[in-house]
Order: sequence, then structure tokens, then C-alpha cells
Amino acid sequence: MSPSKKELDQVEPVMGVDAPATDPLMPEDKSEGTVKISEEVIGQIATQALLKVNGVQPASPGLVANLRLGKKTSGGVRISVDEGETPSVMVDAFITTKYGLRIPDVAWDVQESIKKTLEQFTGYAVKGVNVFVQGVYFEHEQTSVKEPGDEKKKKEAEKAKEKEKEKEKEKDKEKDKKE
Repeated sequence: MSPSKKELDQVEPVMGVDAPATDPLMPEDKSEGTVKISEEVIGQIATQALLKVNGVQPASPGLVANLRLGKKTSGGVRISVDEGETPSVMVDAFITTKYGLRIPDVAWDVQESIKKTLEQFTGYAVKGVNVFVQGVYFEHEQTSVKEPGDEKKKKEAEKAKEKEKEKEKEKDKEKDKKE
């Protein structure tokens, strides 16, 4: 025999069953302090999300873009955090895409990946993800993000290789003299 409507209305709620749902990413309002996530950390998370998209590699925005906006770009992303009552993030993603892929689809995938990942890991609202396609790469090309100092490191490595070659030539000459 099923209970009547009157009997159901008189049942007391079980503790916790009717409790309001809370967002697991947002901490309860306690006056114990605040948590702020640095732009660098958010940038690292966004870069990892960008790298998960098939056919995408991070690109450098170029010197002019960095100077104009005054924000540092790392790993192909530039982050702007608005610390308000509810923190929010604006992301600029600079990418190169694999030749043959439909660019609007790739850009959409980048936007969705970054947005979902940042919201999941930070709890911050994502105001927008701007995608700047800086180039196209081909299957056989290896491209990488150029950060300040990369050229200097490359030149230093080339000089070290040249010195090694010179040392090998000198050793060969000494061997020839001994023979």
C-alpha cells in the first residue's frame, strides 16, 4: 500500500538530502583568507590545454604585440586576470596549425579546450579566448615557441659545436703527425 500525499508531506527531510548543491570548485565563504592564482600558473594551464588540441602548436605573438599590450606571453598564450568578487580570465592564444586542417574548427577546439580546462582547474570564469593563427606548419616541419633568449642560446650552441669540430681537427692533425 503506497503512502498518501498527506503522509508524504509530513515526512521530515533526511539530514543533507535537501541541502543546497554547492560548486565543488568554489570554496565556502569563510573569512580565513583568499586564494589567488598567478597569471603564470593560469598561463601554464592554458598552454597545456592548447597542446591537447590535435594539429596545433603554440606560436610567438611577436615583439610588437608584447610591447603594445604590456603583458608577457609564454607558451603561446597571454593571460589577463580580473580580480573581482568573482575572478575572471581573458586569454589570447597564438598558434600555428597543421596544413590541411580547417582553421575555424581548430580555433574553436582551442577556445573550448582552454575554457573548459581553466574553469575546471581554477574555478575562474573565462570571459573569452581569442585565437590568433600566426602560421601553418607542414607535417615534416618542427616548429617551436620562440621565447626571448632562444636566438642567443642557439648561437651559443652553434659556437660550442664549432669549437668541438676544431678540437677534433687538431686531434686528427696530431695523429697524422705522429704517424
